[in-house]
Amino acid sequence: MPRRRLRIDSRPPPSLLPKPGRTQPVIAAVGEVAAKVAPLELAISDDAPPRVNLLIPTIDLAHFFGGYIGKLNLATRLAARGMRVRVVTVDPVGPLPSSWQRRVEGYSGLDGLFERVEVVFGRESKGIEVSRSDRFVATTWWTAHIAHHAVRRLGGERFLYLIQEYEPFTFPMGTYAALAEGSYRFPHTALFSTELLRDWFRRRGIGVYADGATAGDACSAAFENAITAVEPPTTEELAGRRTRRLLFYARPEPHAARNMFELGMLALEQAVLDGTLADWELYGIGTVNTQKRLTLGHATSLELVPRHEQGAYAEFLRAHDVGLSLMYTPHPSLVPIEMAAAGMFAVTNSFENKTPEAMAEISTNLVTVEPTLE
Repeated sequence: MPRRRLRIDSRPPPSLLPKPGRTQPVIAAVGEVAAKVAPLELAISDDAPPRVNLLIPTIDLAHFFGGYIGKLNLATRLAARGMRVRVVTVDPVGPLPSSWQRRVEGYSGLDGLFERVEVVFGRESKGIEVSRSDRFVATTWWTAHIAHHAVRRLGGERFLYLIQEYEPFTFPMGTYAALAEGSYRFPHTALFSTELLRDWFRRRGIGVYADGATAGDACSAAFENAITAVEPPTTEELAGRRTRRLLFYARPEPHAARNMFELGMLALEQAVLDGTLADWELYGIGTVNTQKRLTLGHATSLELVPRHEQGAYAEFLRAHDVGLSLMYTPHPSLVPIEMAAAGMFAVTNSFENKTPEAMAEISTNLVTVEPTLE
């Protein structure tokens, strides 16, 4: 079993292991793709204990959102069922503060995580010790490529794929989208984040559903993500508010394009100009950029609020009346659900089978509309 408290170097080496015989690509973008899906260095040992290796991109506290919380909660659940679990990073890991383990364990369900699981910085390792009975869990499209290679090298058949989004939709049409789509064709068992997402794969015949609904259902399962625990405000608290507050899930970063920051801003600007949001306080949360204000018209601005720790985030949620959180993919997203749990009416968008009726089954506080400016 893992040692009670593992000592993990908080500052991995700044450079990765050189690959013999491989030249540096002339175009940097080609090298970036190659590095993204490159197999891990494995050291196969007949004396190694069998492990379940959960592959995650990296450990980056600035981008530690709900998806990472779900991945690490899976690790703790597997460990609680008696498995020897190891979290393996597959991207370079930058310098981490000495408090990084404590901060990770501060999220819901992760208390004592590092007493239960091992951690290996995969790209900085000279060779990850594995047995031929090791199993692998992919948590993103590129970790699926890496898991597939590892399984084949060990003579296995398939890996477990934790699918939290249809990831080709997170890129423009091109190499990354194609590689992401291809990851669903590897032999795997699927664990979907939400039944809605699983149903979308079923309807499209993607991944485990390529051979039909019956085969896909037999080779998959779905779970509902844990959300931030938040106590909705009381009637008295609501009545005592002097102003109304709107909270926008504002993700202007290019990698979060599916959250439709631009469409949300245009809609808010129109609502300000036509008087709908007169005298409202408008806030945006979700960006990792520094705090700033964005002008919307009529001397009204949207204040971008920096990231909060989970407890402070819950209190921040309950201080608002209406939420706006968009995502142009089949996953319902966790943020509008957290907004609804905090007592807000949360406006979000529809997408194929993500209909108003389907979203209302999650919460009647979810107001699901077509993703148009109107």
